[in-house]
Amino acid sequence: MDKSDLEAAVGMTRKWDAREAGREVARNTIKQLKSLPKFFLLFSTIHYKDHGGFEEFLNGVWDVLPKDTPLIGGTVRGFMNNFGCYTRGATAIAVSSSDMNVAIGYGKNTKRNPKNAAKNCSNMIKENLEKNKYNNKFLLNLISASELPEMQSIGRKKIIEPGLTPKALMKLYTFSQKVLQKGAGRDDEIVEEMINNFPDYNMIGGGTIDSGAGIISYQFFNKDILNNAVVSLAINTNKKLDVLTTHNMKKTGIEFEISKTSKDGRIIHEINGKPAFSELLKLLNWSRDLLNEDTWLQTSFYFPIGSYYNNSKTCFGPRVIGFVLGESLVTGFGSQDKNASILTIDGRGLLETIDKNLGSYSKSPSFGIIASCTTRLETMGDKLYYARDRILKYFNDKPFIVIYVGGESTYSPEKGFSYINMSFNSALFWEDN
Repeated sequence: MDKSDLEAAVGMTRKWDAREAGREVARNTIKQLKSLPKFFLLFSTIHYKDHGGFEEFLNGVWDVLPKDTPLIGGTVRGFMNNFGCYTRGATAIAVSSSDMNVAIGYGKNTKRNPKNAAKNCSNMIKENLEKNKYNNKFLLNLISASELPEMQSIGRKKIIEPGLTPKALMKLYTFSQKVLQKGAGRDDEIVEEMINNFPDYNMIGGGTIDSGAGIISYQFFNKDILNNAVVSLAINTNKKLDVLTTHNMKKTGIEFEISKTSKDGRIIHEINGKPAFSELLKLLNWSRDLLNEDTWLQTSFYFPIGSYYNNSKTCFGPRVIGFVLGESLVTGFGSQDKNASILTIDGRGLLETIDKNLGSYSKSPSFGIIASCTTRLETMGDKLYYARDRILKYFNDKPFIVIYVGGESTYSPEKGFSYINMSFNSALFWEDN
């Protein structure tokens, strides 16, 4: 970069074999840098689980990556970068700079005890982050996203038909969440705790996922492969940076009252004083036959509930329904907002979301990290290249990666905390000249 030793590079691989893929993604990234990387962010689709395994994948990366390079990452539904759009393979971004200090951390058991996981991750970062004079601060949080629970005699389904009493279903769900750690990701609770520990940091976050089945995801921390964990990267630098969330979804005119929820507001039991699932179908004018295991992504995710995040009156946006327990709706995040509506978006709106986001920055980026909802990928399908064309317009030849995740967030001391679904979230870095 002009008048600076800041370097950023993106690499990728499409190889099937895990070890070879790890070597290639590391080699293609590192060879573009003149100096040792300050950090290495690594993202992979779930495919390597069955093509050599993630241990071999990371072994391949470390065959090439300079020793002691801080590395975090995880599995994603797909990714986009300077080279194209992919739902199979791996990508990485590495950054080198003399005026940048970094530290990484992790916390385990995120679905059982999210606050404790976030505290452990924060403490590790604080212990290892060198004190310096840099004023600009950034935190990337990668968190195990929601995973479908495996319930005894029921299996792993997105729609569990009424049969057991609601009380029995909730007991099964609680057991799955606390003991088996299958259920809601609780990533919003984790980010809230990270904010408590790093209130002066700009943040972007995303939930690691698999191919969309919602069964399992993995997080990478140096040479370790984790599950049900949060991994974070902290950066202190004199480079300028900012974060932003946009979604561009519109109200359909279908308004209703959320009249009964779980204590944390994540599970909706009643809408308009009636059983939630039946009432939602009535409001949407959908038959029960329309929603099933095969059509779930093509229906419910495109018409999310619009509400404010918890008690915030500044963060309004989409809230997807992850799965149905009898008549109860398990949603992507907790909310105490009683007033809600159904939202939707078309293809043009999805593309305009990108312009509203990246077009709001006054400087051309040196590099960028973008977390986009996996449903945006599913919605665009083979038209995803139109989205990439929009992004390239802002980055030109500067390196960037877009990861498709399940649960997205940003935070800045100026804008506050934004946690919604179906969103496009950016963290951009640039030179102060």
